[in-house]
Amino acid sequence: MKQLIRHFAAFVLLAGLAAGSVQAHDSINAEARKNYITKIQELQASSAASSPASVRAKSLYQLGVTLDEIRDLFNQDMISHGIVKGLETSLLLNELTRIGSKLEASPKTGLYLSQLQHYRESIRLDPRAPYIDHARYMLLKSHFYDSFSDNPLVPFSQTKETLAEMIGIGEGLLKSKHAQINGEELRFVLGIHYLQAIKQQQGDKEETLKKLKKLVQEMHKDYPQSLKLLTLESLMS
Repeated sequence: MKQLIRHFAAFVLLAGLAAGSVQAHDSINAEARKNYITKIQELQASSAASSPASVRAKSLYQLGVTLDEIRDLFNQDMISHGIVKGLETSLLLNELTRIGSKLEASPKTGLYLSQLQHYRESIRLDPRAPYIDHARYMLLKSHFYDSFSDNPLVPFSQTKETLAEMIGIGEGLLKSKHAQINGEELRFVLGIHYLQAIKQQQGDKEETLKKLKKLVQEMHKDYPQSLKLLTLESLMS
């Protein structure tokens, strides 16, 4: 039964990772590739140390989002075919390396990893910027999906400090009104982190369990048909 739950959880999580990218492969033509490279180079230039902190912060945030968008396109190919397909897609992968924004593949999963440092630095430089809640959300989500293979309760190398950081970020975003934050996804990821904390005996177990149950109740109310809710409840059993 546990193995079945793990496979089901992996299916839902990988589906979430690929969401929005099903038709994206066809969009990587020569024009799209050139536009991506031009945009990244412009953001790299504006995020240089000589720029004002607010300019650097926004450029780093936008760079992180752009690279994650590309990464999701690559990972859709990896999930579907096991390789990055298409001439222009392969050229884009190589050009990212050439301009200093290489996307690394996880030795554990074979999927391309998010460059989390861009979000972290953006948050540090301008923590009150209007886009920063989305930067925190992207940091939370991208770290989570990069951190495990078939069982989200057994991350590869997540430290206790990182887990506490992610829980803090997730809880801080629960009341955010930012339009780009997916409330279902946020609660799902936070719920998994609560389960990780309970499993690792980190923090007050009863308090964490109380928070988890409240979160699940909210998901039942707001997202009653959610597969992520079903996955979360399966992992709780």
